[in-house]
Amino acid sequence: MYKVLVVDDEPTIREGLRTLVDWESFGYRVVDTAVNGRDALQKYELHRPDLMIIDIKMPGIDGLEAIERLRTRDRRLHMLILSGYAEFDYARRAMKHRIDGYMLKPVDEDELIDYLKRLKKTLDREAAEQERAAGWTAETVVRALLSGTPPAALAGPAAAVGLDASSWEAVVIRLHGRAGADILPEAERRLAGRLASPERICYSAEGELGLLVAGGLAGEAQRSALLGAVREALDGLETGFTAASGGVAESWTDIPLSHARAAATLRRSFFLEPGRIHPPEDGPRDAESAPDSEPPDLTDLADRLAIAIDVASEDSIGEWIGEAGARLLASDAGEEAVKAACARLVSSVAARLEAQRPGSADGLLRSGLAELYGACRFAQLMEGMKRLMTDFARQSGQGGPATQVKKMIDIIQRHYDRNLKLETIAGMLGYSSAYLGKVFKQATGENFNTYLDKVRIEEAKKLLAQGLKVYEVAERVGYANVDYFHGKFRKYVGMSPAAYRKRAGGS
Repeated sequence: MYKVLVVDDEPTIREGLRTLVDWESFGYRVVDTAVNGRDALQKYELHRPDLMIIDIKMPGIDGLEAIERLRTRDRRLHMLILSGYAEFDYARRAMKHRIDGYMLKPVDEDELIDYLKRLKKTLDREAAEQERAAGWTAETVVRALLSGTPPAALAGPAAAVGLDASSWEAVVIRLHGRAGADILPEAERRLAGRLASPERICYSAEGELGLLVAGGLAGEAQRSALLGAVREALDGLETGFTAASGGVAESWTDIPLSHARAAATLRRSFFLEPGRIHPPEDGPRDAESAPDSEPPDLTDLADRLAIAIDVASEDSIGEWIGEAGARLLASDAGEEAVKAACARLVSSVAARLEAQRPGSADGLLRSGLAELYGACRFAQLMEGMKRLMTDFARQSGQGGPATQVKKMIDIIQRHYDRNLKLETIAGMLGYSSAYLGKVFKQATGENFNTYLDKVRIEEAKKLLAQGLKVYEVAERVGYANVDYFHGKFRKYVGMSPAAYRKRAGGS
């Protein structure tokens, strides 16, 4: 027999409904009556009826308010509402809360019997589904749903475990490092022990932890509170984690979509800021996002970093590493591609340093590449790059202005083919260009640009003697404009580059 609770403030209605039909012949039993909304809420907890017949308008807590409260507790409770002609607006509002029927007072016997027969079929079907769902848990239903089982096949188990009683938001948690997969079962056990409840369902899928939150995450305060609870649950496992949410699934059948959005965000967990549960906005535009793009070419930064290391300028090293990071983020390249691009940059810098000072870059490569590939986050990778370059620069030491002049001469000798400017080098060394220019001229007898031009022209003479074309020589010694190179060469040598090549036997 299905249990019925009758709620009306009028005694004649309450008692009349008890005797209006032969309830048991239709499969029902009136277990009690209630005189108002407050009484109905209390007797609902006492009897847990299958059907409630309730007056829409009563003193105190009326039927509408009682229905709204009951729906937060039990979405499967069936309800028939009673109403007078003047209470249609109340009834219309009540119908939004999954009401099974609407009857006008005085209640017509045939109309009530018709409702009872139809509801009996629905109740029988639900009872059969619950029986078939015996042995299911919320976790196993979620696992089946995420593994591709059609929602129609899970309707009974989902109702039995209360999955259909709320909207849900998936939070997916990825454990860091190689040990993450090994400790996943223990992490899931701890998470369930700390957080599992009717409003929070813990599960695991595809090597990651999952948590379904009833009603979704409303604002940063709730996200922070949940994050703290997850940290407490996983404390002592010696692994970090990154978490993302997938947005609210209004229906339990859409839980896979929420999970997929969160998982898509975590595919770029390497680039996500730690210490928060990332919303869907931090991930790709859709779960089926395009594949990662190629990283940018960072070769041009190798020259700048090599010079910054030469002059031991930590500020310049930080600037160029920051530039590399900005380019990598803008490219949308994946974790492995980004690490490979950084490894190529380090190798390029090391090659330049090795060419200038044999044996100086061995330690840089050995310690650097292993650290780069072991980074768990993009910020950690960039900090590792900066630390690597800075530590190497510190080994070269720094002295006073005289020492800086020696460094400037060394830089010119080794980087004359680059776009060298006194202002750039002075900034790296921490001096004003005007002051350092005076110190340089006092030490060498030449101003910076003249000294640089003379070094370039001497190198150009060697290349011309080898038979290289004039435009090739201009480019190799640092002149982007061949006409400008002609003018400089004639100024310092007294003849054109072509004439010099012919005289030197290079043509």
